Amino acid sequence: MPRITQPHDDAWSANVEAAVATFGNRSRNEILRYLSAHGPASRGDIAASVSAGEPSVAKHLLALEETGAIVVDVEPGRRHGRSPRYSANPARIKELLAAHLDYLLEG
Repeated sequence: MPRITQPHDDAWSANVEAAVATFGNRSRNEILRYLSAHGPASRGDIAASVSAGEPSVAKHLLALEETGAIVVDVEPGRRHGRSPRYSANPARIKELLAAHLDYLLEG
């Protein structure tokens, strides 16, 4: 089985790592595309509109929130019993894409 390697390159920044985490998964891309087109949405609305189940969508939303690609209207720790609404963060998406593109083409 091939071993997973990590790049040993100064150009591999935190933003490049976040870009790979954000855009390296088809479901995350579908979620971002849905949120970009439809605006703020609940987790249930997102799950009903993309090709992933609600537990999977919940996991992807957490990952997208960690990279800053989405924003949520209720802060962590205050979400119990509430239905947060998720929105795409276009400025951060562009920043991550630019970092990834720079890494790939400027090397």
